[in-house]
Parts: sequence; structure tokens; C-alpha cells
Amino acid sequence: MLVVVAALCVLTCVGLLFPAVQKVREAAARMTCQSNFKWWATILHTHADAHYRGPDAPWDDRTTVFLTGTVQNPALPPERRLSWLVEVLPYAEQGRAYNKFDLMRGADDPVNEGAASNRFRNLVCPSSGEYDHNTSRWKSPTPITHYVGVAGIGTDAAELPLKHPRAGVFGYDRRTSLKDGFPDGTSNTLLLIETANEPGHWAFGGRATVRGFEPGTAPYIGPGRPFGGFHNGGPVLVGERLHTCTVAFADTSVRSLTSATAPEVLEALATVGGREDVPPP
Repeated sequence: MLVVVAALCVLTCVGLLFPAVQKVREAAARMTCQSNFKWWATILHTHADAHYRGPDAPWDDRTTVFLTGTVQNPALPPERRLSWLVEVLPYAEQGRAYNKFDLMRGADDPVNEGAASNRFRNLVCPSSGEYDHNTSRWKSPTPITHYVGVAGIGTDAAELPLKHPRAGVFGYDRRTSLKDGFPDGTSNTLLLIETANEPGHWAFGGRATVRGFEPGTAPYIGPGRPFGGFHNGGPVLVGERLHTCTVAFADTSVRSLTSATAPEVLEALATVGGREDVPPP
């Protein structure tokens, strides 16, 4: 009898300990994810500061790049161009990888195949299981990113002109200046957001690395939704579980939004010049 009681006590303790361990691991993964966002947001600022020459500088001058959704190449559709992540590699301590790219060729060009095959752990959410630290193996057959640039509102968000009220930071053929391009304020504008929804190759432009908030897909955050999907917030006894989504704002601040964040709040935060009042969460 004592043996049975002891066994039950052990099982009970294990049952109580396991959720606690999972909670600690998830908290650690969420902190790492936030650190990744801070890293890339800061790099984007460093890149933009290094290339700023004024809002009237010509497109054909490479030094006029501020924040763009793709490496500019009008001869290619956005989804075949190199991504904004390629553009900022020198500022992410990846100058050697950057130098292997031919910026005038597409991400799918054989010349860029070797450079595009690089994988970066700070582009994937630690909670995703994409990278196994124990085996040093990757789950996906191609190098992906869970972190994408925010394009604004609508299916055509990345294609909108610079001053359109639905335009966000990243667009295929527009550039956003961190100096004077944020009428809504950098602290009220989303820069980067995580997604578990069909993550794409980090070196490719288009939807792989730039996405907008499409009103028909709301609610936006949570498993199976357009954004978030990795951080489940832990078990709850009463009510619905709140899923969290890591984001970086244009002022480089990093926050966690939740599945309870109203769609109209996210849409207000997605634009650089919508001049809308941000509703309370």
C-alpha cells in the first residue's frame, strides 16, 4: 500500500513539474525571440542611417536606400527579387554572405544559390522547433524566416505608393525614411512581426519577407492566423488561452501583442501615415 501511495505521489509531482518546466522553457524562448526582434530592428535603423541622403535623392543611386521591401530591381517581380534581409546583411555581421550575392540577379538565380543557402538562427522563432539545438539540425528543407516586414493594410499593401494612408513601412517599390517618413510616429508604427503561417525563404522578396494585414483574414494573431502562432501563453483554468505575438515597432521597441488585440488596433499600428487614432487595446 505504501509503495502504491509513494508511486502516486511521484506521478503527481512529475505531473505538476512538467507544466512548470514547459512554462520556463516557453518564457526563455519568448525572451530569445524578443532579442532577435530587437537585433533586426536595430540593424534596420543602422542601415537606414548609413544610407540616408534626403527624401529627394534619386532612385538610381544605391546610397539612397532607406527601408524597402526588396532590393530594387524593376526587371524582376517582387517575389523573385532579393529581400530586405539581404540588403542589411553587412550590418548584421554577415558581410561575407552579403558579398556573395549579385544584387542585380534574382534570389532564385543560380549565381545567388550558394549565398541564399545560409541559415540564421536569429531569423526563426525558438518556440517553433525549426532549429534543434541538441542535434544542430534544421526542420525545413530551405532556409526560412518567421520574421517579416509589415507592409500596411490590404492585399495590395506592399504595392501602394509611399504616402497612401494604408501603406506601412515595407513596400516593393517605395522607400520609407526613418528621418521624416512616419507621420504616425515611430512608436506607433509596426516594423516587424512574427508569423507561423507559411514562412518563406529569408532571401526572397514578396510575401516571404513582407506582409500586410488583410482585413478578410482577421482575427490576425494566434495558431492558424496570419501572425503569431508560436507562443501559446501557457495553460489556463478558466476562459480562452491568450496567444502572444512578438513585434518590433519602428522606434526599435519590442512588445508582445496578444490574440485579444483588436483588429482595428493592429491595422492602425500597421500604417506609417494613416493619421488614425490608435484605439485602446
